[in-house]
Amino acid sequence: MPGDVIHRARLLLLAAALVLGGAAGNGGKVSFAWMILPAIAVLAIAALARLEVKVLCCLLLALLLAYVGVLAGYRDHSRLDGRRGRSGHVSLRGRIEVGNRGSSSGEALVLRVTEAGEGSLARSGERYLLHCRDEGFSALRWGDVVEAQGFLRVFDTTSGGISGTLWAERVKREWARASPLLRLALAFRGRICEAAASLPEGEAALVKGIVLGDYRHLGSRDLLHLRASGLIHVCAASGLHVGLLVAGLLWALRRVSFSRRGAFLLALPLLLVYALATGLSVPVQRASLLAVAAGVSLFLGRDYDSLSAMGAAMLILFFQDSNLAISTSFRLSFAAALGVALLFRPLRGFTRAGRSRMAGLLATTLAAQLAVAPVLLLSFGEFSLLAPISNILVLPFLPLLLGASLLGTLLSWLWMPLARFLMLIACALARWVLLVAGLVAGQRWSMLRLFPFNPAWMLLYYPALFAALLAAGKYRRWGRVLMAALVALSVVNGLHFSLPLGAAGGGARITFFDVGQGDSALVQAESGATVLVDGGKDEWRLEEELRGRDIRYLDVVAVSHPEADHVGGLGAALDVCGVGLIVHPPLDEEEADCAFFARAEELGVPMRPMYEGMVLQLGELKLRALAPPLEGGGMALNDRSLVLEVSLPGMEAVMAGDVEEAGQENLMRAVPAGSASCDLLKVPHHGGYAETGSDFFCFLRPKVAVISVGADNPYGHPSSLTLGFLHRLGCRVYRTDERGDIVINVDGDGGGYRVECERGP
Repeated sequence: MPGDVIHRARLLLLAAALVLGGAAGNGGKVSFAWMILPAIAVLAIAALARLEVKVLCCLLLALLLAYVGVLAGYRDHSRLDGRRGRSGHVSLRGRIEVGNRGSSSGEALVLRVTEAGEGSLARSGERYLLHCRDEGFSALRWGDVVEAQGFLRVFDTTSGGISGTLWAERVKREWARASPLLRLALAFRGRICEAAASLPEGEAALVKGIVLGDYRHLGSRDLLHLRASGLIHVCAASGLHVGLLVAGLLWALRRVSFSRRGAFLLALPLLLVYALATGLSVPVQRASLLAVAAGVSLFLGRDYDSLSAMGAAMLILFFQDSNLAISTSFRLSFAAALGVALLFRPLRGFTRAGRSRMAGLLATTLAAQLAVAPVLLLSFGEFSLLAPISNILVLPFLPLLLGASLLGTLLSWLWMPLARFLMLIACALARWVLLVAGLVAGQRWSMLRLFPFNPAWMLLYYPALFAALLAAGKYRRWGRVLMAALVALSVVNGLHFSLPLGAAGGGARITFFDVGQGDSALVQAESGATVLVDGGKDEWRLEEELRGRDIRYLDVVAVSHPEADHVGGLGAALDVCGVGLIVHPPLDEEEADCAFFARAEELGVPMRPMYEGMVLQLGELKLRALAPPLEGGGMALNDRSLVLEVSLPGMEAVMAGDVEEAGQENLMRAVPAGSASCDLLKVPHHGGYAETGSDFFCFLRPKVAVISVGADNPYGHPSSLTLGFLHRLGCRVYRTDERGDIVINVDGDGGGYRVECERGP
C-alpha cells in the first residue's frame, strides 16, 4: 500500500518540492550552500541506491521545481529590500480585490496597486491593506477601481501576500469592474448579513462565519473558545463547507432527475458564486479546484484520484501567488485534506466500528486532526487534545446549519415566512456550537502547548504516523509504539499546562521585549507575581514573547497610554494568558474607546484607572504610580502616561511611558526630591528628545537605562542629545534595536542585578 500511495502521489510530491522551495526563498535564507546541497544529496542517493531511470528523472524534476520555487520565493522576498519597515506618504491607483481582512473594529480592504504615483514606497503589483475614515469607504466593494492618497507602512516581510498597510486620507472611486458572478456574490453576502441581523449577536456572528468565513464580528470570548476547542475551522469557510455545499447541490439536483453531468454543470456556477462570496480563501480555492477536477474526471470518464488532484491544485495556487508557500492557511488546508485522503480508511479499520456513520465521522475527524497537529503547533504553539470530541459533537449538525442558513437566505429574497423559521433553526444550531466550544475550552488540561515548536519533530512524527497506519509488519508495530509514546508525552504536557504556576525561578527579572518601534516589558517576581507593562504594536510579536517564556497568567497588565505602539499588541495577552487586572491612566471617552479595552471588557477582565499616589502590592512586588495626576486635563496624551515605580527586593525601576516636557515637569514637582531615584529607567518616548530631559534624568539618577526602539525608525529615535544626557550621568544604556530582548536579573538577597542581552556582549 505505501508503494501505491507514493505512485499516486507523484504529482503531489513534485508540487510539494516547488512549495518547499518557495518557502525557503520567501524566508530570504538563500545561499550557495543551500542551493548546492540538495543536488549533492540527490546524486548521492542515486549512486548509492542505484535508482531506476524513471525514479531518478522524478527526483531531478523535483529538484528543478524546488529551485524554481526558491527563485520565485526569493524574488517576492527581495521586492521589499530597501523599504522594509519604512513608511511615508503615497498616492496610487488600484483595484479592490476579493477577500475578508481587518477586524470588527478596523475594517480593511485588499488593494492591489495598478499604478504607483507620488511617493517612492508603493510598487505596482503589490497588495496593501486599505484603511480609511472617509465616509465613502464603507460604500467600496470588491472589484472597484480607486485612487487613494495616504500614509503607507511597508511590512518587514510579506504576510499572506500583503506587503503593507495604507491608511488613506482620501479614497476616490473611479468605477466598478465587477463581473456578473462577483456582483451576484456580493448581493448574496449582503443578503446573508441582513438575514443574520435578526438573530442574537453571538449567533448572528457565528452564522456569518460559518456561511461566509467572515468571523471578524465574533465576540472575543467566543473566538477564544472556538480556537481552544479546535472548532475554529467550522467558521472559516474551509474545504469542509465546499464539500457539504457541492454534495447538497448534487443530491438535490439528482432528486429532480438531472443526470450526473447535468447536475455538475449547474452546480459549477453556484460553486463559483459561493467561492467569491467567501472571499476566495485558500481552503475554499483548494476545495473548489478539487471539485472541478472531480467534474472533469466525470466528463472524461476517468477515475478521480484525490492525490493527483491535490498536486494540481497546489501547483495552480503556487503559481497564482508564491507567497502562499509561507501561509498558515495553505499548510493547514492541504495537511487536513491529505490526512483525510490517506488516513481515513486505515483509521476506520482501526476503530473496528464497521460502516456506521459515527465511525466514519470519528475516522474523518481523527485523520484531519492527526495531520494538522504539528502544523498547528508550529504556527500557534497550541493544540487541543479534545478537538476530536468537540468535532464529533458539532460536525453532524453542520450540514443542517449550513443548509438552513443558505436556504433561509435564498427564501428571504422571496419574502417567504419560511425563511424566518429556517434562520431560527440556524440560530439554535449556532448556539449549540458555541456551547460545545465553551465546555471543551474550559478543560485547560486538554491543551498541548509547545512553543517554540521545532519543525524537526515533523521528521519523526509524520513517518511514524505513516508507518503506524499505512505500513505492514514490523514497520507498523514500531510506528504504533512511537505514536503511542508521542501521544503520551502530549498528554503529560497538557496536564503540565493545567497545573498551577510556581515561582518564576532563578530570582526576579524584568524583561524588555524587542517589539520594534514600541514598548513592552514583563516584570516577574520570585514568588510568581507577573506584570506586563504595554505590549508594542504587533500582536504576533508579543504572542511569540509570551509563549516562548511559557507565560500563562498575568496578575496585572499596565497600559501606559492608549497609543498603537504601546497598546496595539496587547490583544495577544488576552488570547494567550489569563489576566487578573488591567490598569491604565485616567482616560476620556474617546481615548478609552480602543479595541484592546473593548476586548477586555467583553472577556470580563477587571479594569481600573491608576494615577499618582496609588499603590498595587503583589507579594514582594510593589507598583506605585508616580504620574499622572488625577486631574490631568489639558495635558497631551503622552504627558498623561501612567509612570510606574516598580519595586522588587534589590531593584527599583521606573517605567516612564512616553512622558515629554509637561509630564516630566509635573512628575518632578509632584514627587519629593530624592525619593524617586532608581536603579533602572525605561527611557520615555523611545529616547526622543525633551527639553527637560537632562533635569529629568538627574532627578531619577538611574544606573541602567533601557530604550525600547525600532531599528531605522522614521522618527530619529533615540535622540543623540538624550543619549548624551544619560552617558554624562555615567548611566549604562541598552537599546532593543541593538541588543534585542534585554533581561535584568535581580538577586533579592543583596547580590545586585545583572543584564543579559539577546544580542551583543
